Amino acid sequence: MEEAPVVELTCRELEVLRLLAQGLSNRLIARNLDISEKTVKNHLSSIYPKIGATDRIQAALYARDAGLTDPGEPAPCAPVSMTVSEKGGLPADPALTAREQSVLALLALGLSNRLIARNLNISEKTVKNHLSSIYSKIGATHRTQAALYALYSGPLSYPAAVPFRPERPALTVSPPR
Repeated sequence: MEEAPVVELTCRELEVLRLLAQGLSNRLIARNLDISEKTVKNHLSSIYPKIGATDRIQAALYARDAGLTDPGEPAPCAPVSMTVSEKGGLPADPALTAREQSVLALLALGLSNRLIARNLNISEKTVKNHLSSIYSKIGATHRTQAALYALYSGPLSYPAAVPFRPERPALTVSPPR
């Protein structure tokens, strides 16, 4: 078996990735790290190609797989100044329908609305309707929070037609400059 390529992220990139994986928006990441939103966007633009991600959800999944999502653990280079409470304020039992659970499971894999619709043989509009219902039931405001909720709330049952996802590169930390 081939070993995954090594990825080097700066300490600041790790901090941004960790906060993104906790479900924070660019604005909250910027406030937390005392940097501008534009700087956060620049860091994300640098992080995505390094880890093989194309969007926030894939980056959050990578961070989880790399072990960066435990709010009680400090970042490898520098402490993160804010942590997210354990499932902070999420409803204990949102009572999602079976279809909503399927949509949420595919969302947690980082699939777009179009791919979720194709996998479940429904329209993109129906996916959007399910997502709106899911957001209101779990207290999420965007898809990254919903995906993180799905990842932290326990095992998900994935529909059978989930596409193959290649392995992500391994993570290493480059020394501060």
